[in-house]
Amino acid sequence: MKPLTAKALAPKQIRTRRLIRPTRKSVARSVVVVVAILGLSLILKGGYMQAKAHFAQYLIEQAWQQTLADGLQHKPWSWADTFPVAKLAFIGADDNNQAELYVLAGTSGRNLAFAPAAMLANNQINQWGNTIIAGHRDTHFARLKGIAYGQLLRLQDSSANEVLYRVTQVAIVAEDDISLMQMGEGLQLTLVTCYPFDGLAGHSQWRFVVIATPEYDPPIEGVKQTANLPLDLSM
Repeated sequence: MKPLTAKALAPKQIRTRRLIRPTRKSVARSVVVVVAILGLSLILKGGYMQAKAHFAQYLIEQAWQQTLADGLQHKPWSWADTFPVAKLAFIGADDNNQAELYVLAGTSGRNLAFAPAAMLANNQINQWGNTIIAGHRDTHFARLKGIAYGQLLRLQDSSANEVLYRVTQVAIVAEDDISLMQMGEGLQLTLVTCYPFDGLAGHSQWRFVVIATPEYDPPIEGVKQTANLPLDLSM
């Protein structure tokens, strides 16, 4: 047994670590890094949504050409539960590559991610009633931000008939206000998207509504009424 020494009998020294408090500079640097990561993720997500929306238009165009050829409904991809019902053109649009948009049937959230969609409630496109087409404000219907009175729109239906419409009214209404989207006495085209266009929130309580009427009265002989479908204003 070793003899006890003074060193052994002395109380053990407890080592303590000095707490390092973050400086203002380090906190600011951390904030910048977090903001940069969040910004990059939003940019990547937005780019993905844009790419998906524009690539889908190419596939929908192929299905639309088949519909014009044989008069039948064609899915743009195998697992789709919808089909194109119209082609919408913005006459005099600056961007010729995006001047034409293909419209799907049914305004479900899934359909709107790929293309503008027609509500098809108590109407027949280009024949009678109010054709209501909805689209996302940050993809296909972002172009509505610069639309003005007198803007010409051309709508082609599945029979290859085309009707020229002129914008007669532009309004911002509450989400639950569907007065501008009701049936009128004549033929009407209504475009709807969320507002404001640069809003960051996923959901908006406002709708940007564009109303257009035909430049001439199309024939309505032999028109067959379509089935009533529920209005879905979610975008």
